[in-house]
Amino acid sequence: MDLMNYNPDREIWTPPGGPPQTDRIPAAVYEAMGEENIFAFTRAFYLRLAASSVAHLFPRGERNLMAAADKSAALNVFLMGGPHLYQQRHGPPRLRMRHIPFVIDEAGRREWMRCFRETLAEAPEQYGMPAEHVAAVEKFYDDFSGWMVNSKGEETGGEETERRRDAETE
Repeated sequence: MDLMNYNPDREIWTPPGGPPQTDRIPAAVYEAMGEENIFAFTRAFYLRLAASSVAHLFPRGERNLMAAADKSAALNVFLMGGPHLYQQRHGPPRLRMRHIPFVIDEAGRREWMRCFRETLAEAPEQYGMPAEHVAAVEKFYDDFSGWMVNSKGEETGGEETERRRDAETE
């Protein structure tokens, strides 16, 4: 994670349409997985991120990376139907605000989702995620990750994001 390159004067791009209006993840996901498996799932996801082209956005060193993974896992527990662990430990999520220091373009979001999808593919067998809810989990995170994009980047252009969102609603 390189906050030394943070530029408070850079233009912050906002995806059109505002925050995603997506269905919640069924509470059955938390009921089946429990906190332990959601934490294990999130840690595996972060290990993939650390080996990806967006690794520079995440803490270096296993201890720091796993601390960040556990913070995200606390939010995932809530998003997957469990208790409000993140809010109890860290306050309101305010995810877009917390991600503003990092330049996140559409290409970075796609890489993040690639790592998530690979981990999600293992989730039923390795982490007890109900297979019938994998698609709902993927859709939720795919929709929500679009809201974290804060830089147009070369290929992001508003048109691409709008086409992606339009295609999903058809």
